[in-house]
Amino acid sequence: VALGASLVAFATGIGLGYIFYIGRWVDPVRFVNSNIFFYAIHKVILNRWYLNAIIYWCFVVAPLWLARGVFRYFEKTAIDYGMNDGVQKAAGWGAKVVQGTQTGVSQSYLFVFGAGLLFVVLILLM
Repeated sequence: VALGASLVAFATGIGLGYIFYIGRWVDPVRFVNSNIFFYAIHKVILNRWYLNAIIYWCFVVAPLWLARGVFRYFEKTAIDYGMNDGVQKAAGWGAKVVQGTQTGVSQSYLFVFGAGLLFVVLILLM
């Protein structure tokens, strides 16, 4: 079957090539433009089965569209919320924590300073 189909395609190509280009019995341009079916086949084959357009859409347009969407999402969540609002909330929380440690009693400050100094000395002695 495959051999027969190949031989038929080969014979058809040879025959049409002889009719159009060697014998010049039929004008190829007029033949293609005479029928919408032949014109459509000619256009598809001439445009390489539209593979360039399909490849361009699959590997250029679609990834760019996806990257823009990811960038917009990342910009809105990570940058706008995470950096701007997140840093503001973290600074406010840190201020409340530090404010809670402020007792106003200097003995407490001296005790914490001494404990920290003792901790550093013990770490260095190990």
